[in-house]
Amino acid sequence: MVCGLLCKKNILMNDFLDMEKEDLSADEKEYYKKLVKFRNSAANRFAMYTGVRITDIGPGWAMGEIKIELHNTNPIGSVHGGCIFTLADSVGGAAASSRKRPATTVNSGINYLNPAMADNTKMLYAKAKERKAGKSTCVYDIEVTDQDGRLIATSTATYFYLKGELKICEGSLPGLGTVP
Repeated sequence: MVCGLLCKKNILMNDFLDMEKEDLSADEKEYYKKLVKFRNSAANRFAMYTGVRITDIGPGWAMGEIKIELHNTNPIGSVHGGCIFTLADSVGGAAASSRKRPATTVNSGINYLNPAMADNTKMLYAKAKERKAGKSTCVYDIEVTDQDGRLIATSTATYFYLKGELKICEGSLPGLGTVP
């Protein structure tokens, strides 16, 4: 029964996010498509190393996932909290970047609500939704669920906007080499 309610909640969240994207112009949709590609490129080395993948971005929100492998687990057989936190922070950062400004994490807290045991957790998914976007900071609420829609963790993160406009690079970046 609880999983059924959570699954319905996740479906409603997906419907909401999809509706927000339907109102975008073709140019805006193309921008977010390029931003997803950039967030999954060699420019985002840590996400690539950890296996975090951004699946979608829209104005004020983002979604991502991680496939759970043996190296994501801890000695008690659950997905390591750092893995869950990495997914939440990466997706929150992707959502913050949706405002076309580079952002860095200032503060983030996480509540682990249910264990993600490695023997039955194959995937984790995160959704970040904007709570507030100000002049210099923005705040995002993030939910992490497993492949069955079970809520694993919630997080609230504050990001600081750096100066300038976000540059989605194709080609090469200093110190990174070629970005696909």
